[in-house]
Amino acid sequence: MTKPRAFFLMISSVMCLVALGVCGCQRASRSASAASGKKVYRIAVIPKGTSHDFWYSVHAGARKAANELDDVEITWTGPESEGNTRRQIEIVEGFIANGYDGICLAPLDAVALRKPVEQAIANGIPVVIFDSALADLSGTVSYVATNNYRGGKVAGDYLAKLLDGKGEIILMRYAVNSESTEQREQGFLDAIAEHPELHLLSADKHAGPDEQGAIELGENLLTDFGDRVDGIFCPNQSTASGMLTVLERDIRGLAGKVKFVGFDAGEHIAQGLKKGILHATVLQDPVQMGYDAVRTMYDHLRGKEVPSRVEVPETLATHEDFDDPRIQQLLYPETVE
Repeated sequence: MTKPRAFFLMISSVMCLVALGVCGCQRASRSASAASGKKVYRIAVIPKGTSHDFWYSVHAGARKAANELDDVEITWTGPESEGNTRRQIEIVEGFIANGYDGICLAPLDAVALRKPVEQAIANGIPVVIFDSALADLSGTVSYVATNNYRGGKVAGDYLAKLLDGKGEIILMRYAVNSESTEQREQGFLDAIAEHPELHLLSADKHAGPDEQGAIELGENLLTDFGDRVDGIFCPNQSTASGMLTVLERDIRGLAGKVKFVGFDAGEHIAQGLKKGILHATVLQDPVQMGYDAVRTMYDHLRGKEVPSRVEVPETLATHEDFDDPRIQQLLYPETVE
């Protein structure tokens, strides 16, 4: 285990012990609220999946918001795999049937999740969308997310800088109808298009929802283009981590030689950045995202006016600034596991 990771795990352990005490106080406070007839708001928080580090940190932020309030209970439930759209729809429908006061949802599919969201709204249950938008956000309370297009453009601009504006590039896409990553991919492509001497070797292949798919696609792409590629962009944790594995295994010495920019964090990504195999990654603040989603829903339920869009800032982390305290905080955010 690396020293930064060990340090943050130690800090997280201490924070968890404190949080357990806080949670106990919160539960007692909520019980008292219920006993006195005070309304306790039940808010469902539904991530895209529950197996990526990113979602552990979103959960930590959502729980942090709930722990600050004595009249909120959150229920965190999502599909294990980010590829299981059907399961996510079932989860939304279950919370509608149970009459929850509000739903915070990170939709796996921008089109397929629109119908259950409409069903929730029709049943008087407000919906906050977070992380990734729907194709149609009408009727929802707010959209809480990183500016994903801008994040993708930041990645493209930095890769262009690393390559001095010329070279051959691979874009490994994530999944069809994942609005957040599609926005990142488009921002990246628009940045690259500003440099006529940058050329795309591949930009239409999707790795799918898990890291193994990214490894398989990465191996195929480097088999086809490994002798020509100068730069690579991957738009999320699973694609970036999968491509890192492929580069680390490559016997031609492409690791570190090919300029590589990713998106999101995770232990493997952090170590790749430290070693210089990954030259940069665009970091979100998942703890803040989870926190803002719950607080926005709570304010709405209490009758306060809330913004239709809440932006969570993105940060470019490079190999050179790996040890910067702010970068370390975003690379190793608080988690709930």
